[in-house]
Amino acid sequence: MGRSIYFTDQEIEKLIDYTTNSVEVLGEAECTHEQTDEDMENGLGSAIRKLYKGRNGERIYAKYKTKRGKRGGLDES
Repeated sequence: MGRSIYFTDQEIEKLIDYTTNSVEVLGEAECTHEQTDEDMENGLGSAIRKLYKGRNGERIYAKYKTKRGKRGGLDES
């Protein structure tokens, strides 16, 4: 299930600044590196990619795609 949320350009810029800086710091720390990598693969990377859509830096997160799962035991394909 998804949700549409609308942000102003200023809000998007702040979200990009904070999430990018946080991911960099957490990804560099020895005790949080693995968890950060896992989170990036399980939704965080996709969310950041969406924040960057149409902006410089979007390509950095291009590999992160939202994973589609099964819902109610039925395949959505």
